[in-house]
Amino acid sequence: MIDLLPIFLRIAGAGLLLLAIIHIPLGKALNWKDELQRLSLVNATIFRVHDFFVCMVVVIMGLPCLLDPQVFLVPTRAGAWLSWSFAAFWAVRLYFQWFFYPAELRRGKPRETALHWWFTCVWTGLTALFATCGAIQAGWLR
Repeated sequence: MIDLLPIFLRIAGAGLLLLAIIHIPLGKALNWKDELQRLSLVNATIFRVHDFFVCMVVVIMGLPCLLDPQVFLVPTRAGAWLSWSFAAFWAVRLYFQWFFYPAELRRGKPRETALHWWFTCVWTGLTALFATCGAIQAGWLR
């Protein structure tokens, strides 16, 4: 199992980079341009800036997974911080998936329900992957 972690980390890295790239057509699909026109200038600008930095964080998370997965697997203090921080980030994102987004957004909508479950699986997998790396960093797994 542990021998497969570099492969899982590379897959996760590629997926995270894809997630960042998907934000471009996502804005069109969700009609952000028209929606943002209804906001005040300050709120529209804050939204754009936050969207950019969310994409940037996802890229920053994805690159070491894809290019140097050993960062998460060779025990170091930095690797431990990185692994546990990423695990916490995705665990909180999973929590938000269930307890922040209102169920009305997906209830009776097959596509939205499928996406909700897809992302539930993705966030769960990322949380488990980075928690496993954290456990390796802590010496709990070898």
